[in-house]
Amino acid sequence: MTESTAERKLLKILKPQFILTGFSQAAGVRTYAFEGVLDGKRAPYTVEVELARIGGYGIRIQDLPLLCRDLLQQLPEAEELSAFVFTEQLMRTHAEKVATAREEAEQKKKQPRHIAGASAGAAWRTGFRTES
Repeated sequence: MTESTAERKLLKILKPQFILTGFSQAAGVRTYAFEGVLDGKRAPYTVEVELARIGGYGIRIQDLPLLCRDLLQQLPEAEELSAFVFTEQLMRTHAEKVATAREEAEQKKKQPRHIAGASAGAAWRTGFRTES
């Protein structure tokens, strides 16, 4: 089922928007700071990521802020916590999604194109015949 534009706008209004406000790093753990905005109210959130693990899952450091924001956007509305950890399971799930998308893209490339038959282009090759 697809959501209508009005439903998507309503969900966007009801869900907080997360704005990256910065990051800090200590002992191989990068902590991303976000500000959640809902109904004009702002609340701080943090997401910690262990940098030593991201390479094993093919995650680039520049992708981390968006992945952390996605984690926050998937939270249930009644969530009271404000500090989260980007776990190894989430890294694995992301790596699986990327691998699946890559395989689908390869399959699309490999799909046979329309093969031209012997009569392809015949319509423009034949000129107008005039009878003499």
